[in-house]
Amino acid sequence: MDGTTIITAVQRHAFNALAWALYAFLLAPLVCIVIVSFNNEPVQSFPPTSWSLRWYVSALGNPAFLNAAAASGILALCASAVATPLGVMAAVGLWKSRWRGKPFLEALFISPIIVPGLVTGISLLVALAAIDLREAAIRLLIGHVLIVMPYVVRTTMASLLQLDPSLQEAAETLGANSWKAFFFVVLPLIRPGVVAGMVFGFILSFDDVNVSLFLVDARTTTLPISIMSYLQYSFDPSVAAISTMLIVLTFAATVVLERWFGLERLFAGH
Repeated sequence: MDGTTIITAVQRHAFNALAWALYAFLLAPLVCIVIVSFNNEPVQSFPPTSWSLRWYVSALGNPAFLNAAAASGILALCASAVATPLGVMAAVGLWKSRWRGKPFLEALFISPIIVPGLVTGISLLVALAAIDLREAAIRLLIGHVLIVMPYVVRTTMASLLQLDPSLQEAAETLGANSWKAFFFVVLPLIRPGVVAGMVFGFILSFDDVNVSLFLVDARTTTLPISIMSYLQYSFDPSVAAISTMLIVLTFAATVVLERWFGLERLFAGH
């Protein structure tokens, strides 16, 4: 074995070790939350001295959490239902566009991912207050559409880049108009990207804090905001139990998307 081969092997092992260290750094807090959720003590502590499911029962029996979870679910569902067709239309328009300003439009549609959520929340609060829009439900819906739409645009664009444009042209040559060619040829082929963006957007909308913090009111709140309010007065493991359930649901949704659509292939764009 020559020196170059040895150096390459060392570099590969060092890179793998660094990658695993980063994974451990990122996942360690989540593992701690899951462990704490099974603590039998009235205060969060790690490691637990005794084990119990009492805080799962407590969390699932708390009306404030249940109402906030229902509101978050309905909000995320409505935001996804509004943002998905808008995001698909934007992605298709960008895909077909030959305008010089196309990169600017792409950056504009993706910008809510890049701009900090606090900035987005404050900007929405000021803009909606300027038009005297006081309904928290409508404000939240507008804000969460901005959260979901960039992911739909991104994943749909990734699917469109894999699509052969000649397929739509062939459908139109055979007599289909542009709408029929899109709905019966293009849309079924890009469905994995559309569904993946919608599901990712739903998850992020359900878990959002930064934007929702500026748009809720006393009567309309979301689960993350309810958890933050609860932590101001209580520090029992019921919050860890709720967080564990959210972690499990998010992980399950990601696994399903990967199994059905292949997220690595989708986001790689090939």
